[in-house]
Amino acid sequence: MRIYFIIKPLGTYALKKLHKSIEATFDKKKDSLHILSTLKKGHAIDLTQRAIQEKADLVVACGGDGTINEVARGLVETEVPLAIIPLGSGNGIARHFKIPFKISEAVQLIKKNKVAKMDVGEVNGHYFFGNMGCALESHFIRTYQKNKWHGIWAYVIAFLDAIMSFRHQKIEIEYNDKSQTISPFVLLVSNTNQQGYDFSLTPQARSDDGLMDVFWMERSNFFNKIRFIVNALTGRKLTAKGCNLIRLSALKISLLESSDLCVQIDGEFLPVASKRLEVKVLPKELNVIVP
Repeated sequence: MRIYFIIKPLGTYALKKLHKSIEATFDKKKDSLHILSTLKKGHAIDLTQRAIQEKADLVVACGGDGTINEVARGLVETEVPLAIIPLGSGNGIARHFKIPFKISEAVQLIKKNKVAKMDVGEVNGHYFFGNMGCALESHFIRTYQKNKWHGIWAYVIAFLDAIMSFRHQKIEIEYNDKSQTISPFVLLVSNTNQQGYDFSLTPQARSDDGLMDVFWMERSNFFNKIRFIVNALTGRKLTAKGCNLIRLSALKISLLESSDLCVQIDGEFLPVASKRLEVKVLPKELNVIVP
Protein backbone atom coordinates (compact mmCIF):
# COMPACT_ATOMS: atom_id res chain seq x y z
CA MET A 1 0.00 0.00 0.00
CA ARG A 2 1.00 3.60 -0.62
CA ILE A 3 0.29 5.35 2.69
CA TYR A 4 0.68 9.07 3.25
CA PHE A 5 0.94 10.41 6.81
CA ILE A 6 0.15 14.14 6.95
CA ILE A 7 1.33 15.50 10.28
CA LYS A 8 0.55 18.80 11.99
CA PRO A 9 3.46 20.48 13.86
CA LEU A 10 4.33 18.37 16.91
CA GLY A 11 6.77 18.46 19.79
CA THR A 12 9.94 16.39 19.46
CA TYR A 13 8.74 13.64 21.85
CA ALA A 14 5.38 13.09 20.11
CA LEU A 15 6.99 13.17 16.67
CA LYS A 16 9.60 10.57 17.64
CA LYS A 17 6.89 8.37 19.15
CA LEU A 18 4.83 8.61 15.97
CA HIS A 19 7.77 7.73 13.71
CA LYS A 20 8.71 4.83 15.97
CA SER A 21 5.15 3.45 15.93
CA ILE A 22 4.96 3.71 12.14
CA GLU A 23 8.27 1.90 11.71
CA ALA A 24 7.24 -0.84 14.15
CA THR A 25 3.85 -1.43 12.53
CA PHE A 26 4.50 -1.33 8.78
CA ASP A 27 6.87 -3.35 6.61
CA LYS A 28 8.81 -1.02 4.32
CA LYS A 29 9.30 -3.92 1.91
CA LYS A 30 5.54 -4.27 1.44
CA ASP A 31 4.29 -0.74 2.08
CA SER A 32 5.38 2.55 0.56
CA LEU A 33 5.33 5.04 3.43
CA HIS A 34 5.38 8.81 2.92
CA ILE A 35 5.60 11.08 5.97
CA LEU A 36 4.77 14.71 5.24
CA SER A 37 4.69 17.57 7.76
CA THR A 38 2.52 20.65 7.42
CA LEU A 39 4.24 24.03 7.62
CA LYS A 40 1.21 26.32 8.00
CA LYS A 41 -2.57 26.39 8.11
CA GLY A 42 -3.99 25.07 4.86
CA HIS A 43 -0.81 23.17 3.92
CA ALA A 44 -2.49 19.79 4.57
CA ILE A 45 -4.88 20.54 1.68
CA ASP A 46 -1.96 20.76 -0.76
CA LEU A 47 -0.25 17.69 0.70
CA THR A 48 -3.45 15.66 0.34
CA GLN A 49 -3.74 16.67 -3.32
CA ARG A 50 -0.14 15.55 -3.80
CA ALA A 51 -0.97 12.21 -2.18
CA ILE A 52 -3.93 11.70 -4.51
CA GLN A 53 -1.89 12.62 -7.58
CA GLU A 54 0.75 10.10 -6.51
CA LYS A 55 -1.91 7.35 -6.31
CA ALA A 56 -2.17 7.03 -2.52
CA ASP A 57 -4.10 4.02 -1.22
CA LEU A 58 -4.60 5.63 2.19
CA VAL A 59 -4.10 9.09 3.69
CA VAL A 60 -3.61 9.52 7.45
CA ALA A 61 -4.45 12.80 9.19
CA CYS A 62 -2.18 13.17 12.22
CA GLY A 63 -3.66 16.02 14.23
CA GLY A 64 -6.96 17.43 15.47
CA ASP A 65 -10.27 18.26 13.83
CA GLY A 66 -8.77 21.13 11.82
CA THR A 67 -6.11 18.87 10.30
CA ILE A 68 -8.72 16.18 9.65
CA ASN A 69 -10.89 18.72 7.83
CA GLU A 70 -8.02 19.84 5.58
CA VAL A 71 -7.09 16.26 4.69
CA ALA A 72 -10.62 14.85 4.40
CA ARG A 73 -11.93 17.56 2.09
CA GLY A 74 -9.55 16.31 -0.60
CA LEU A 75 -10.77 12.71 -0.17
CA VAL A 76 -14.50 13.40 -0.51
CA GLU A 77 -16.06 11.48 -3.40
CA THR A 78 -12.86 9.44 -3.88
CA GLU A 79 -12.27 5.82 -2.90
CA VAL A 80 -9.14 6.74 -0.90
CA PRO A 81 -9.86 6.20 2.82
CA LEU A 82 -9.04 8.63 5.60
CA ALA A 83 -7.29 7.34 8.73
CA ILE A 84 -6.89 9.36 11.91
CA ILE A 85 -4.18 9.61 14.54
CA PRO A 86 -5.66 12.02 17.12
CA LEU A 87 -3.00 14.55 18.07
CA GLY A 88 -5.11 17.69 18.49
CA SER A 89 -6.83 19.38 21.42
CA GLY A 90 -10.54 18.50 21.39
CA ASN A 91 -10.40 15.62 18.88
CA GLY A 92 -14.18 15.48 18.47
CA ILE A 93 -14.15 13.45 15.23
CA ALA A 94 -11.69 10.89 16.60
CA ARG A 95 -13.75 10.56 19.79
CA HIS A 96 -16.90 9.97 17.74
CA PHE A 97 -15.26 7.03 15.97
CA LYS A 98 -13.58 5.79 19.18
CA ILE A 99 -10.11 6.07 17.63
CA PRO A 100 -7.49 5.17 20.27
CA PHE A 101 -5.58 8.13 21.70
CA LYS A 102 -2.45 6.08 22.31
CA ILE A 103 -0.29 6.69 19.24
CA SER A 104 0.86 3.08 18.85
CA GLU A 105 -2.72 1.77 19.04
CA ALA A 106 -3.99 4.33 16.53
CA VAL A 107 -1.23 3.32 14.10
CA GLN A 108 -2.03 -0.38 14.56
CA LEU A 109 -5.68 0.36 13.81
CA ILE A 110 -4.65 1.72 10.41
CA LYS A 111 -2.98 -1.59 9.63
CA LYS A 112 -6.30 -3.44 10.11
CA ASN A 113 -7.80 -1.31 7.33
CA LYS A 114 -11.47 -1.60 8.37
CA VAL A 115 -13.38 0.96 6.30
CA ALA A 116 -16.72 2.64 7.05
CA LYS A 117 -18.69 5.22 5.07
CA MET A 118 -19.14 8.69 6.56
CA ASP A 119 -21.57 11.48 5.68
CA VAL A 120 -20.11 14.85 4.79
CA GLY A 121 -21.63 18.20 5.70
CA GLU A 122 -21.42 21.13 3.33
CA VAL A 123 -22.04 24.82 4.05
CA ASN A 124 -21.77 27.32 1.19
CA GLY A 125 -19.40 24.99 -0.64
CA HIS A 126 -17.17 24.28 2.39
CA TYR A 127 -17.03 20.72 3.73
CA PHE A 128 -17.31 19.88 7.41
CA PHE A 129 -17.07 16.45 8.99
CA GLY A 130 -17.74 17.02 12.69
CA ASN A 131 -19.85 20.14 13.04
CA MET A 132 -20.48 23.75 12.09
CA GLY A 133 -22.01 26.57 14.08
CA CYS A 134 -22.84 30.26 13.93
CA ALA A 135 -23.68 31.47 17.44
CA LEU A 136 -21.80 31.29 20.77
CA GLU A 137 -19.74 28.29 19.61
CA SER A 138 -18.36 30.15 16.58
CA HIS A 139 -17.49 33.26 18.65
CA PHE A 140 -15.73 30.92 21.08
CA ILE A 141 -13.68 29.36 18.28
CA ARG A 142 -12.74 32.77 16.87
CA THR A 143 -11.59 33.87 20.33
CA TYR A 144 -9.69 30.61 20.88
CA GLN A 145 -7.77 31.03 17.63
CA LYS A 146 -6.96 34.67 18.37
CA ASN A 147 -5.37 33.64 21.69
CA LYS A 148 -2.90 31.38 19.79
CA TRP A 149 -2.35 28.85 22.55
CA HIS A 150 -3.93 25.44 22.97
CA GLY A 151 -5.15 22.90 25.50
CA ILE A 152 -8.07 22.57 27.88
CA TRP A 153 -7.36 25.79 29.80
CA ALA A 154 -7.11 27.75 26.58
CA TYR A 155 -10.57 26.42 25.74
CA VAL A 156 -11.92 27.44 29.16
CA ILE A 157 -10.53 30.97 28.92
CA ALA A 158 -11.77 31.43 25.35
CA PHE A 159 -15.22 30.11 26.33
CA LEU A 160 -15.55 32.53 29.23
CA ASP A 161 -14.35 35.38 27.04
CA ALA A 162 -16.89 34.46 24.34
CA ILE A 163 -19.76 34.35 26.85
CA MET A 164 -18.89 37.80 28.16
CA SER A 165 -18.65 39.39 24.70
CA PHE A 166 -21.39 37.43 22.86
CA ARG A 167 -24.23 39.38 21.26
CA HIS A 168 -27.36 37.59 19.98
CA GLN A 169 -28.27 37.92 16.31
CA LYS A 170 -31.70 37.55 14.74
CA ILE A 171 -31.70 34.86 12.07
CA GLU A 172 -34.19 32.91 10.01
CA ILE A 173 -33.86 29.16 9.69
CA GLU A 174 -35.63 27.23 6.91
CA TYR A 175 -36.11 23.48 6.87
CA ASN A 176 -38.72 20.95 5.70
CA ASP A 177 -40.76 23.72 4.02
CA LYS A 178 -40.91 25.63 7.32
CA SER A 179 -39.32 28.90 8.38
CA GLN A 180 -38.66 30.20 11.87
CA THR A 181 -37.09 33.37 13.24
CA ILE A 182 -34.80 32.83 16.22
CA SER A 183 -32.11 34.63 18.23
CA PRO A 184 -29.92 31.71 19.26
CA PHE A 185 -27.47 31.56 22.13
CA VAL A 186 -26.13 28.35 20.54
CA LEU A 187 -26.73 27.01 17.02
CA LEU A 188 -24.82 23.84 16.15
CA VAL A 189 -25.19 21.58 13.11
CA SER A 190 -23.47 18.28 13.90
CA ASN A 191 -22.53 15.14 11.99
CA THR A 192 -20.93 13.47 15.02
CA ASN A 193 -21.80 12.73 18.65
CA GLN A 194 -18.78 14.62 20.00
CA GLN A 195 -17.64 18.21 19.81
CA GLY A 196 -14.39 17.58 21.71
CA TYR A 197 -13.10 16.71 25.20
CA ASP A 198 -16.11 14.33 25.58
CA PHE A 199 -18.42 17.34 25.36
CA SER A 200 -21.55 16.91 23.25
CA LEU A 201 -24.76 18.74 22.41
CA THR A 202 -25.74 15.98 19.97
CA PRO A 203 -25.00 12.70 21.78
CA GLN A 204 -27.23 10.59 19.50
CA ALA A 205 -25.79 11.89 16.21
CA ARG A 206 -24.70 9.33 13.65
CA SER A 207 -22.26 9.99 10.85
CA ASP A 208 -23.81 7.55 8.38
CA ASP A 209 -27.57 8.24 8.49
CA GLY A 210 -27.77 10.97 5.85
CA LEU A 211 -28.92 13.48 8.47
CA MET A 212 -27.49 16.31 10.55
CA ASP A 213 -28.39 16.82 14.20
CA VAL A 214 -29.29 20.49 14.59
CA PHE A 215 -29.25 21.88 18.12
CA TRP A 216 -30.12 25.41 19.12
CA MET A 217 -30.95 27.24 22.29
CA GLU A 218 -33.03 30.37 22.03
CA ARG A 219 -32.12 33.65 23.67
CA SER A 220 -32.92 33.29 27.35
CA ASN A 221 -32.30 34.72 30.79
CA PHE A 222 -29.06 34.38 32.70
CA PHE A 223 -30.38 31.55 34.92
CA ASN A 224 -31.40 29.38 31.95
CA LYS A 225 -28.04 29.98 30.24
CA ILE A 226 -26.13 28.90 33.34
CA ARG A 227 -28.36 25.84 33.72
CA PHE A 228 -27.75 24.95 30.08
CA ILE A 229 -23.96 25.36 30.38
CA VAL A 230 -23.77 23.27 33.57
CA ASN A 231 -25.91 20.48 32.07
CA ALA A 232 -23.91 20.50 28.84
CA LEU A 233 -20.54 20.35 30.61
CA THR A 234 -21.67 17.55 32.95
CA GLY A 235 -23.31 15.46 30.22
CA ARG A 236 -26.83 15.79 31.60
CA LYS A 237 -29.95 15.98 29.48
CA LEU A 238 -30.37 19.46 28.04
CA THR A 239 -33.71 20.51 29.47
CA ALA A 240 -33.21 24.28 29.79
CA LYS A 241 -35.97 26.41 28.33
CA GLY A 242 -35.49 27.12 24.63
CA CYS A 243 -33.41 24.02 23.81
CA ASN A 244 -34.28 22.37 20.48
CA LEU A 245 -32.89 19.30 18.71
CA ILE A 246 -34.01 18.12 15.26
CA ARG A 247 -32.57 15.93 12.49
CA LEU A 248 -32.41 17.31 8.95
CA SER A 249 -30.79 16.69 5.60
CA ALA A 250 -30.79 20.39 4.61
CA LEU A 251 -31.01 23.73 6.38
CA LYS A 252 -30.91 27.39 5.32
CA ILE A 253 -29.76 30.10 7.73
CA SER A 254 -30.28 33.79 6.94
CA LEU A 255 -29.02 36.72 9.00
CA LEU A 256 -31.75 39.34 9.43
CA GLU A 257 -29.63 42.27 10.57
CA SER A 258 -26.75 44.42 9.36
CA SER A 259 -23.94 42.64 11.27
CA ASP A 260 -21.84 39.77 9.90
CA LEU A 261 -22.24 36.05 10.47
CA CYS A 262 -19.56 34.37 12.59
CA VAL A 263 -19.12 30.76 11.43
CA GLN A 264 -16.94 27.86 12.56
CA ILE A 265 -16.44 24.49 10.89
CA ASP A 266 -14.69 21.61 12.67
CA GLY A 267 -13.23 23.92 15.29
CA GLU A 268 -11.83 26.45 12.81
CA PHE A 269 -13.12 29.97 12.19
CA LEU A 270 -14.54 30.33 8.67
CA PRO A 271 -14.73 33.88 7.24
CA VAL A 272 -17.93 34.28 5.19
CA ALA A 273 -19.13 37.32 3.27
CA SER A 274 -22.68 36.09 2.74
CA LYS A 275 -25.58 36.65 5.14
CA ARG A 276 -27.11 33.36 4.00
CA LEU A 277 -25.83 29.85 4.71
CA GLU A 278 -27.02 26.77 2.85
CA VAL A 279 -26.21 23.59 4.74
CA LYS A 280 -26.71 20.09 3.40
CA VAL A 281 -25.57 16.50 3.79
CA LEU A 282 -23.64 14.48 1.22
CA PRO A 283 -24.49 10.91 2.33
CA LYS A 284 -21.61 8.47 2.78
CA GLU A 285 -19.14 10.36 0.57
CA LEU A 286 -16.04 9.71 2.69
CA ASN A 287 -14.30 6.43 3.54
CA VAL A 288 -12.88 6.31 7.07
CA ILE A 289 -10.73 3.72 8.88
CA VAL A 290 -12.53 2.74 12.09
CA PRO A 291 -12.01 0.26 14.96
